[in-house]
Amino acid sequence: MKNYVLKIRLENTDISRTLAIPEGYGFADLHEIIQIAFGWEDYFYHSFRAGGTLIADDANEEIDLLPDKFKYEAEANLEFFLRNVKNFTYTYDIEQPWVHEIEVEGVLEEGFECPVLLEHTGRMISEKLIDDDTDDVSLGGPVSKNAINLMLEETFLY
Repeated sequence: MKNYVLKIRLENTDISRTLAIPEGYGFADLHEIIQIAFGWEDYFYHSFRAGGTLIADDANEEIDLLPDKFKYEAEANLEFFLRNVKNFTYTYDIEQPWVHEIEVEGVLEEGFECPVLLEHTGRMISEKLIDDDTDDVSLGGPVSKNAINLMLEETFLY
C-alpha cells in the first residue's frame, strides 16, 4: 500500500512529527492523526489551508463570509492535495492558533496499513499551553513513539 510521508512541524518551535499516511485517507483522518501525534485533545476548531483552499470540518461562519476557495473536510480529496501541493498548513484553535506546517516529503510505494510515526522532535503538547497574553509554548511529557503508534493502530486498524 502506498504511503505519503509528511513532516508536520509546529510553527515557531522545534516540535515536529514525521508520519507515513496510507493512500485513501481523508482530511478528517489527517486531523485525527495530528491530534494523536502531538498530544492534542481535540477541544478546538481546526482547519487546513492547501493550495489557496480553506478546508474545514464545518464553516464556523456565515456561508456568505466564506472564501471562494472553501471545501468541507468530508468533500475535499486529501490525496489530490498530497499529490499536487508540496506544503500546506493545519491550524488548531482559531482564537489562539497553533499553526502546523505540513510538508509532503515523499511517497513510499510499499508502506504501512495504518498511519505510523516515523520520527519526532520535541515533546508532546500540553493542551492549555498559551496564555491570552503570551506566545510561549509549554511542553508536555516526552514522546513515546511506541505509544503513539499503538494509538494510531487502535484508531485506524479496528
